[in-house]
Amino acid sequence: MATYNGKNLKGSFGNLTFAKHGEINVVKSKIKSVKQTKATKKSASVFGKFISPFSKFIRQSFNTLINGNADSTMVNRMNSDISTLIYQHIDANGKFNFKETSFNRLLDFDFNLSSPLNNSLLIKPTVNFTTGYVEITWPEFLIAKNLRFPVKAVSCMVSFRFVYFSLAHQKWNVLNVEEIEIKKNQSSSIAQSFNLPIPAGSLFLLGVGITYFTGTPKIELNNKTFNPAAICGVGFVPGSCSPNEIADWDILPLAAMQ
Repeated sequence: MATYNGKNLKGSFGNLTFAKHGEINVVKSKIKSVKQTKATKKSASVFGKFISPFSKFIRQSFNTLINGNADSTMVNRMNSDISTLIYQHIDANGKFNFKETSFNRLLDFDFNLSSPLNNSLLIKPTVNFTTGYVEITWPEFLIAKNLRFPVKAVSCMVSFRFVYFSLAHQKWNVLNVEEIEIKKNQSSSIAQSFNLPIPAGSLFLLGVGITYFTGTPKIELNNKTFNPAAICGVGFVPGSCSPNEIADWDILPLAAMQ
């Protein structure tokens, strides 16, 4: 009920509330409670249980490449991609059925849309999966034709980050970053290859980023509008491994996807 003190109304009347803040009279509409349907509740549960935290841990895995220079839409873009693939592979009983290509939606995901990696790096490492292993090959290439440098840059560091997720066992493994320094006046790069074991039931992600530098003094040029970094390799190996195979992996604080 609203009361009138001779100057102002105070309290509530119908769906309106009256109040005074300092010298200002404020009228607000009462917020009606929204009844959630079963579908709405289920969708919110899936988002909070799987989508949002999984997206967060992927981003966290590549913090070294992102280095605080993601674009403002990156979190929402990744949440959207993770949401799509989660709903593609979860059944009505909450069980998951992931296949080799289930996570391909994440391939070529750029962490900063204002500087896509493929605008700076015109070749990509190849990623091949064989029984029990993933092989990453970085071919020798001509610098002038395949790597673009900003005007002030004289060198760069190409960084590789390898990440594993065992979603059923709630484990993850983020390997040390591998780096290759390249100078603008080099004629060609050095070929590199990595052959890594991958247990059954694991998701593998490869992130690649480039950090550019000026000469003397050496100053990093990457910033909020220029930070070429992306997910360049994605693959899921079906099956299930023994917990002993991933005993030294870190605990993944995420609901099991199995």
